[in-house]
Amino acid sequence: MKLARPAFLVIAAAGLASIAAAADSHTDSRGGVARLTPRVSAQPKAGASSYSVEVPYVQSYQPPDGGQSGTLVLNSAHPFNITLQATDQHNNNTTGAGVALPQTDTFGYFSLPTLTQNPSNPEVFVKILDGTALNGNYWVFYGHLTDLIYDLTVTDVTTQVSKTYHKDAGNEPGGFDTGSFPASPASSPSSSRKAAKVISPDAFLRTSVDISNNTGSVANAVMQYCYSTAGAFQGCTPQRPVALPAFSNFHQDDLVGYLGSLGDLPQAAVQDSIGTLLVTFNNLPSGVGWEGTVAANVYNRVSEVDPLRGTVGCGEQVSYFFESATVSLVGTARWTVPAPSAQAGSIASTLGVRNTDASGSPAPATVDAVVTLYDPTSGLPVGNQIPLSGIAPGELRLVNDLFSAAGVPTNVTTAIVFVDVTNPTQTSPTIEGFIIDQDTDSLDTRFHEMKCAGGCF
Repeated sequence: MKLARPAFLVIAAAGLASIAAAADSHTDSRGGVARLTPRVSAQPKAGASSYSVEVPYVQSYQPPDGGQSGTLVLNSAHPFNITLQATDQHNNNTTGAGVALPQTDTFGYFSLPTLTQNPSNPEVFVKILDGTALNGNYWVFYGHLTDLIYDLTVTDVTTQVSKTYHKDAGNEPGGFDTGSFPASPASSPSSSRKAAKVISPDAFLRTSVDISNNTGSVANAVMQYCYSTAGAFQGCTPQRPVALPAFSNFHQDDLVGYLGSLGDLPQAAVQDSIGTLLVTFNNLPSGVGWEGTVAANVYNRVSEVDPLRGTVGCGEQVSYFFESATVSLVGTARWTVPAPSAQAGSIASTLGVRNTDASGSPAPATVDAVVTLYDPTSGLPVGNQIPLSGIAPGELRLVNDLFSAAGVPTNVTTAIVFVDVTNPTQTSPTIEGFIIDQDTDSLDTRFHEMKCAGGCF
């Protein structure tokens, strides 16, 4: 998603000419490293008055609770559900449920907006620690900044063991419990819950988009969203024109919601969809990529009930040089969830692969592909291959929590990822790909474009 392009591309020299050979070499190295010369197709096309760019990753999600969850979920590898019920003894014993404000994977707090009329005020704090290595149990710590009465209920999702901690009125201290929640024999460190939704399951996901005309000429653009809901590809919205006066910008904080308000999307897609936005610029002075640009950001608020806490997400800067291929894509993914560190954090990766044949010209064609991960220390395949069958024209296919999906051993923290088309022809549609790395504690997120490694356009 960069405006600037390197003059070379690192690829694996052996095994890329034949996808069958790549599949057969699953037990072997892909060979040595070579450099590809610059491609003519990556140069600006002088005299052109239109071109298309993509926002490869667009997502919209509206949680059923409207972003005001009453359940705080901590310790994703062995999750605990925590709820709060409080009583205001100063106001006729009025009761109210807490609203969860998660901070990290192990710590969060509750506000009490029904009692305090302030959804941002921290009232009760909770921390869950894995103490199984010391005494075989998970440890609960809690405290408060209130004199109200409350009941804090902690439930082990795996074992369904539950305990309620009661605080009376007044200045009682908080507490801790290191003995009530033994580890389940079946429990084990696993992929992060937060990686499944790419960002956070507890708040809205929105995609902001800026479409800019950077010239002194009047231009226009056409945008079209190709999307999936509930894991099934639904197709593309009607083409929607965008007027672009000289040196102007079209901005939408919530693009999917905007398309829904125009009647281009059903409400189900506004509430939960994922896909790619295609933007075609027209009437520009030439085909130079900087004349018409698109920037995007999939983001969520750290807390939907407290907008002042800011947002997290993965910004994308796009141009028409986004790399595509008919044969192979390559990228790098990280996974440190099983053994997070102060340097690396707790990182999980999500893979996205798109069939760019949205217009179906000369005829719509699906794509079959296989994902293979390689250990960079040995050059050998690691884990299992992941088949991607029947990627429809325009469809974006996600593989959440890539390392777990491929069964990669926990001692491998970095992998070279190849996506190989298994049914290539001379008229095959191109594919594009990206990898999203996310720290599952901080939700800090990075978007990485995959590079062409065979059949480059």
